[in-house]
Parts: sequence; C-alpha cells; structure tokens
Amino acid sequence: MAFKKTFVVSTEDINSYGFWVSTSGIDLSNAENNCPAFFNHRTWEIPLGHWVNIRKEGGKLLADLIIDGKSDAEREYIRKIENGDIKGASVGLDPIVWDSTATLLKQGQTSETLTKSSLFEISITPLPSNQSSLALKHRGSLIALDAENVSNIIPLLKLDTNMKAIALKLGLAETATEAEILAKIGEIQLSKKASEDITDALLKDAEVGLTDEAKEIFITLSKNNPSQALKYANSQKQIITEREHADTAVVKKDVTLTSLIKKGTAAAIKDEGKETYDYLQKYNPVELQRIHKEEPEKYAQMAKDYANGIRYKE
Repeated sequence: MAFKKTFVVSTEDINSYGFWVSTSGIDLSNAENNCPAFFNHRTWEIPLGHWVNIRKEGGKLLADLIIDGKSDAEREYIRKIENGDIKGASVGLDPIVWDSTATLLKQGQTSETLTKSSLFEISITPLPSNQSSLALKHRGSLIALDAENVSNIIPLLKLDTNMKAIALKLGLAETATEAEILAKIGEIQLSKKASEDITDALLKDAEVGLTDEAKEIFITLSKNNPSQALKYANSQKQIITEREHADTAVVKKDVTLTSLIKKGTAAAIKDEGKETYDYLQKYNPVELQRIHKEEPEKYAQMAKDYANGIRYKE
C-alpha cells in the first residue's frame, strides 16, 4: 500500500531570502495535472513520488505526498519521514509578478513580494516549511536559492533619496527597508493615538467644575491648543477656589462679629442689671448716693422698681 502524508508546502511568512509568496497568487493548474515529488529540489533525479490534493487553506498551501515504496530508496525516504528526520516540504515556483507595493510589505522584508507564480514541483526537505528551502525558475532553469543566487534572481527593495531622508528622520539607518520604515511609522501612530487618548481624558476631566462662560472658552481652546486649554482650566479653577476661600473667610468673620455682638449685648444686659437699687445698696452705695443727688428721677424709678420686686440676679 502506498505511503501518504499531508504537508504544508508553502506559507505567507517572510522566508530566509527576505520576501514572501502570496498563496492566493500561486497558479496550480499545471501542478494539478502533474506535480512530482523530489528531495531538496533535485529535479535531475528520479522522482521519489508525486503530490495530490493540492489546496489552499487560510493563506497556506497544502498537498498530500504519495510514495509507492516499492524501491529501497523510496522505503528509506518513507522511514525518514515517519521517524521525523524529514519534516518539511518546499515548493518549486516559476515567478510571474514581483511587486514592491508598500501595502504588501511586511516588517523585516528586504525583497519584493512574489504576488503571482506558477507551481511546477514540490520537494520534501529536512529543513522546516519554506524558511530556508525554496526553488525558483530563472531563464528556464531551476535555481535552488542560496547566498550566491539570491541577489541575482530576486528583486531587492530599493529606496529613493526621499525614502532615505525619511528613514533618517525617523531615527533609522539610511539603508532601512520600506517595511522597516512603515513599521516605525506604525509605532509612531500608535504612540500618537495613545497620547491623544490621554489628552482627551485630561480635557474631559479639566472641563468639570468650570462656569458656563469659562467652559465655552475652554472648548474653543482645546480644539486648537489642548495644552493652553488645560492651563486655562487650571487657572479658572484656581480663581474659583480663591473665591470660595474668600467667601468662607467672610462668613467666618460675620459669625465672629455676630458672636461678639451677642456677647456684648449679654454683657450690656448683665451690666444693666447692676443698675438696680438693691445691687448698688449692697455693693456700691457711693454710686447710689450720687444718683440720689444728681439724678433724682432715675433714683425714684430705681426705688419704684425695687418696691415692685425687681432685684439684681447674680
């Protein structure tokens, strides 16, 4: 019975050569009719099997490997796969369209995106997925990518003078890729958004407690100069606080004066009680004698009050 195993043969991750392959852009029409299986893209050797049920799922390209296992070599490959010595698979693609559009770039990308290609073979490999093992057709020949061949067949991203200036302005090296520049801009945008959220919260809090007139001025300022608006709100609240303190002081002063008046009134009432006939007779007869001589009418009233039972109370 033939050996069968499903492999993920390509993903949309950035590979070790600095670009990524669009799964949706891979043409499967030729491979569906005939897709041989090789080891590490050794297309000059006899295929060890073939691939069926090639399909796209969630940005990944999957395929089922079929090996008859009738020869010693085939059985050895099967054994290596089963015991985990060979875990990965890699596609052989014929590039059709390379695209440098900024919206397609991913962080860390250094070469253009392969948006359209045609699948013509798939190899099993001990290297994982498509991270290091990949083959592309170039001028009719299959090129297994390596350090010497990458720059020759993969278009690198190029920055113009303006992009270099932007990179330097962002604090990056002038050799920064467009993806790195976009990533930095993304960080700045996130930081700006966080700052705006904080400012909005501060403005909302600062508005509380302002008078209607001050609030109208505050809102106008906040639209153009949030920092100035916050300073204005703080100054208005300081004025309100000072007024409240002043009002409190006036109230306290009024209370104190009222207390003094009441106290004085009580003292006066108490002093008035000392003007009775019995008090002066007991404690100040000299004053009583003076009133009798100098203020006869008052003396007569005091005597009358005494007769009516009015007495000084301690």
